[in-house]
Amino acid sequence: MVGASRDPEAWGHVLLRNLLNGGFKGSIYAVNPKADEVLGIRCYRSVSELPGEVDLAVIALPNRLIYDTVVECGEVGVKFAIIISAGFGESGHFELERKIVQIARSLGVRIIGPNCMGIYSSHSDLVSTFTSLVPPKGGIAFVSQSGAVGTTVLAWAKEHGVGFSKFVSIGNEADLSTPELLKYFENDNSTSVIALYLESVREGRGLVSSLSSCTLKKPVVAMKVGVTSAGIAAASSHTGAIAVEDKIIEGIFRQFSVIRARDPGELFRISFAFSNLPLPNGRSAAVVTTGGGWGIECADALEMRGIALPPLPRAVFEAADAVLPEFWSKRNPIDMVASTDPFDYSRILEAVLRSPEFDMAFLLGFGTIGSIAMPSLIRSELEAAKEISELARSTNKPLFVVDLLGPSQSAASRAFIKTGIPVFPSASSAAEAASAMVRYCEFRRRKCFRT
Repeated sequence: MVGASRDPEAWGHVLLRNLLNGGFKGSIYAVNPKADEVLGIRCYRSVSELPGEVDLAVIALPNRLIYDTVVECGEVGVKFAIIISAGFGESGHFELERKIVQIARSLGVRIIGPNCMGIYSSHSDLVSTFTSLVPPKGGIAFVSQSGAVGTTVLAWAKEHGVGFSKFVSIGNEADLSTPELLKYFENDNSTSVIALYLESVREGRGLVSSLSSCTLKKPVVAMKVGVTSAGIAAASSHTGAIAVEDKIIEGIFRQFSVIRARDPGELFRISFAFSNLPLPNGRSAAVVTTGGGWGIECADALEMRGIALPPLPRAVFEAADAVLPEFWSKRNPIDMVASTDPFDYSRILEAVLRSPEFDMAFLLGFGTIGSIAMPSLIRSELEAAKEISELARSTNKPLFVVDLLGPSQSAASRAFIKTGIPVFPSASSAAEAASAMVRYCEFRRRKCFRT
């Protein structure tokens, strides 16, 4: 950590603290010529004085000191550097940025940044970011051109149980680029889905090339901002971005079945679904709902996205008819008429998920009765949630759980998330995730058929 600071309000202090508290098993060195120790570890005057080999240098210094620091890193064999510092291309200092990248490449140093907020690798416990609120281990790799959005999302993901493999705040993208990271994550065994937050596209051909290969192996979910004149101007001043017409980006995304998200919440709900649920084999769905209104909303959302709700086959009809009152809906969606027995949901879902008529299932409102009306039901709701989760895993079909209360208010939601089942805040958000998974699955099939 070059620029380690004793000042608790300095980024060099925050970054070092997060590195130390993150559980990283390798050696961590602090560099500060004006301090003997920071946060209980010895400080060295320079990179050249470090006692061991260094894989990664995290640099938080004034921009005028970065060039010499990168030279020093290269001379002692450091292969990678994260330049946290700002004051480069985003503020008009393009020549300084260019000189740093040029000398780094000549010395064999690859750079992330500058003007970024660091990286996180869950599988090696490397927390080299501005926030210590990092998500658990999981399958999502996240590349963000906005450090503030990226690190905030890490905290959000932690709260919602969304697991990450890696996070990269790429900043100005002066050296290591989004296309290069896509190629890396394409072959990263700990990554199952790639999420992108893009303000600009710096290497159009490189992006096309990497997406053409990457999307054949793994889904890519992207949020692209800077689509209006005001947004483009803001992006330019943020990272020195170059404007690209949105219709070009949209065309690239469509060509390679990149799923486009409208906001950060959708970006990670869809990514969570891809990372934790199996792909559906087709477009047919069954809906099991606590209340009829939610079922109508879900039916609308699904049909608008091309997902069918076929009639109930005999086995499913009989399973529902055996546990529900005689006035139940007798159709798909299955209205549970606010059944207070959580295991009724499990019995019906077992018939649904084992039926060849259905490729996926939606469960709406489960657990809300216990959360808002009958707390005595919560214990059995938790047991049923575990049973339902195991059932979904055993049938290898995606189950989309919808709970408007969410994990902060619903014990059942927390139970589903704990077992790795995503929980969506609305029927439309769940339908959007399902539609994205269907479209990606069909894209893969078309590509495999052609080859």
